[in-house]
Amino acid sequence: MTVHDPLGPQPEPADQPLPGPGPGEPPTPLVPDPSPMPDPTPADPPSPGPAPGPAIS
Repeated sequence: MTVHDPLGPQPEPADQPLPGPGPGEPPTPLVPDPSPMPDPTPADPPSPGPAPGPAIS
């Protein structure tokens, strides 16, 4: 039975991460964790403050 092992023919490409981040180079930005959202407030604009109506009763 000649079964093509997925880990056989391949030398070891998964063993080596990325040839970018060297010993002195900064880590590659894999995920934009620093600030995924600029500001969660922009979604609030619809309300110009307290309820303009029932609050000013």
